[in-house]
Amino acid sequence: MQILTFEELLKKFACHVIMNIHIKTRSNTEEYDEARLAKIIALVRKYDCEKWVYFCSGNDHLLRLCKKMAPDIACCVGAGNDAWGLVERAVELGCEKIQLFKPKFDQDMINRAHEKGLVVNVFWSDDAQEAKAFLDMGIDTILTNDYNLVSQVVRQ
Repeated sequence: MQILTFEELLKKFACHVIMNIHIKTRSNTEEYDEARLAKIIALVRKYDCEKWVYFCSGNDHLLRLCKKMAPDIACCVGAGNDAWGLVERAVELGCEKIQLFKPKFDQDMINRAHEKGLVVNVFWSDDAQEAKAFLDMGIDTILTNDYNLVSQVVRQ
């Protein structure tokens, strides 16, 4: 099986889809290599898709670095070591989005996030009833492995 590089993905999909660039670290407390992040940012800029991507991480150090190095690219706070503190962390870090991790969220978190102007993602749903329930709760974006199924629920 051939695995595409990050650049090949950007080249193919830039400005056609919104991409959640989830940057992983070994732990949610370690620093991230600035040179590595600079390469990621340079590729995003090379394919002119700053408005079509966002960086997601559970590592607050990494998100601070993203905001410092590329303030024009949206950031999304992932669960990390504090899934219940996503809203407060996003506000503190200046992020535009949060990514909830089921089942570690409730209606109050969604409401607080929207009050702060945050976009609310949920990881994940491949089930029509669950996806409908998430939409009814006010979830803005459902990450899924079954786009066709979830897109039909959204249309309904």
